[in-house]
Amino acid sequence: MLIIALSALTPLLLMILAGYYSHRRNILPENSATVLNDFVYYFTLPALLFSALATTPFEEIAQVRFIGGYLVALVGIYFLSFLASKLMLNGSFTENSMRACSGSFPNSGYLGLPIMMYLFDGSRQSLLASTLGIILPIVIVVLIVSSFALHHADKSQSSVRVVLQIIASMIKTPLVGASFIGAAYSFMHFQLPEFLATGLHNFGMSSVPCALFAVGILLAGNKMEMKMLNIGLVNLLKLIVHPLLAAVCLIAFGVKGQILLMGILLSGMPVAAISCVLAESNEALEEETSATFLVSMIRYIPMLYLTLLVTDLFGLPLISG
Repeated sequence: MLIIALSALTPLLLMILAGYYSHRRNILPENSATVLNDFVYYFTLPALLFSALATTPFEEIAQVRFIGGYLVALVGIYFLSFLASKLMLNGSFTENSMRACSGSFPNSGYLGLPIMMYLFDGSRQSLLASTLGIILPIVIVVLIVSSFALHHADKSQSSVRVVLQIIASMIKTPLVGASFIGAAYSFMHFQLPEFLATGLHNFGMSSVPCALFAVGILLAGNKMEMKMLNIGLVNLLKLIVHPLLAAVCLIAFGVKGQILLMGILLSGMPVAAISCVLAESNEALEEETSATFLVSMIRYIPMLYLTLLVTDLFGLPLISG
């Protein structure tokens, strides 16, 4: 298990190192991180989300108990992280939202699938759980977009007009719009041509190296203040509180057995690179978010072992296959 975790994490660290090196050597233009993050935000990540949803049968997506418990934990940890940032770090609305994103959005897209497939011997249930783990966190983007729209809305307008503005903001957001279209495509049982599904998936997977390369540039280009309280708080929420909350919520929704363990492990994934993309696009906490992302990856391996140990002690052992 150590080998597969290291195998999944090492390429991420190398991509960050490549971005760091390129900036230090002035290989790329000064604004490369912004360009890369915009490329991910507007093009590659929406393509990945659309292809993931459009090619997954709606009947498989509609795992009501798992989705319910997982989403309640996601939303719960988002608001808990927002509140912790506000009360403990005295952050602004935008800063609280960015820390809440880091504290709730798991890196299931890149780490989730290979680690789940390894731990559970490539079972169909692990593939389904991993797919849902990639798709469901889009609700965090919806929360950020809608809360920003509500926060900046003209308070003199009617409630209906404000709601319509929030809906319009969400639809205009590439990640949210692509997810809704993909879900609708799956619901109507349309078949995406194989060449198009493969092309969109491959194009979308370039999100990972681009986002991580941009993280390396941000780390190299800024004299980063390692605010350990800020970084430590978000990592505590992401790596410890989130999987604990997920366990409680999934059990409350009647989820049992190995898929319960999968939901806990997926919730305990480190901070996702999309948090860095969103921080850059909103021009808030770019350096802190990049540092939080990096620290969470380093801390993830011991936390994975600890999670498996604790779940085994509570009668939820890892059963491969």
